[in-house]
Amino acid sequence: MDAQIFAIQPYGGISRMFAELAQQFADGAVPDVELLPLQAPIVNRYILEQPRLSSQLQAREASSPWTSLARYMSRVRTTTDADIVHNTFYLPHGLAPTRGAKRIVTIHDMIPELLPHSRRRLDWLTLKQRYVKSADHIICVSEATKQDLIKVYGIPKAPISVVHHGVDPRFQGEVAKADFLPERYVLHVGHRGQYKDADVYFRAFAKIAKQDSELQLLCVGGDGISEQESARLHELGIRERVSQRFLSDDLMASAYAHAEVFVFPSHFEGFGLPALEAMACGTPVVLAAATSLPEVGGAAAEYFEPGSDEDLARVLSDLLADSGRRGELREAGLARAAEFTWARAAERTAEVYRNTLS
Repeated sequence: MDAQIFAIQPYGGISRMFAELAQQFADGAVPDVELLPLQAPIVNRYILEQPRLSSQLQAREASSPWTSLARYMSRVRTTTDADIVHNTFYLPHGLAPTRGAKRIVTIHDMIPELLPHSRRRLDWLTLKQRYVKSADHIICVSEATKQDLIKVYGIPKAPISVVHHGVDPRFQGEVAKADFLPERYVLHVGHRGQYKDADVYFRAFAKIAKQDSELQLLCVGGDGISEQESARLHELGIRERVSQRFLSDDLMASAYAHAEVFVFPSHFEGFGLPALEAMACGTPVVLAAATSLPEVGGAAAEYFEPGSDEDLARVLSDLLADSGRRGELREAGLARAAEFTWARAAERTAEVYRNTLS
């Protein structure tokens, strides 16, 4: 694996996936895959907070993202001892030829291409299409992402394989309730702006809150509640019933496990890992019926029409009033989440490596 994503992302979904795969390979879960060391300064906490893994990868903590990125950009390797180079992101520097090695590229989503207004500063620096064209094999994290890739770029010359994410074993339901959690609450996880559609959730919650005076809405992750969001919540009459926190993974398991319902209102996802984490914690899950989310949730979730606060309010109200249905979703979600492991993801990724070499 190259060091791109570990040099620029302290936390985040892409680096989380590659760190989990690195852990599986470093632990020998796939015996015929040897992961070569990064030998680089990085900022990624998923690697740095695991001393054994960071030692095996010969990774050290950089003083800043600029330092780690400058170090990465200053090293051009045109030869390598590797049979496979698995690019972790799409910066121009990573396109340097690696003579003798096959190139694997993972596509996580096509959101910047299909929703140009959502692009972040870093998206303007990337060369995703050139990576796709130069790849010997392409991995997509969902069938939905594969179809989006073909829609935007056409059918590539390289074969495409779908490899789903896994879920960390720490996400499980037998965890104590953290003392700061509300008595009864529904949960939102992640960013809330643009295509994440948190405002749909806010509007739906305002509707059901009138019938349930004790229920609260807990938001975890993303940014703190902005002045604009606060004004919107005041307008909806729910400002005092909506809170936001930043939590570690261990505390996230508690937040998931003790929620009445987890709702993921996003109308565009490449995969949708929070939905899987919630199911692994035995939490009833409600998802927007959009892009990859039905692929992840299967029959173990309830769905609503993307963007419709009326439909979400109806689904939420029915589910909160029906403890039997919530119990069914808990059992179905646990079974569904058990199908997604990082060991399986690592083995499927290794299959791609083998097929590419042969």
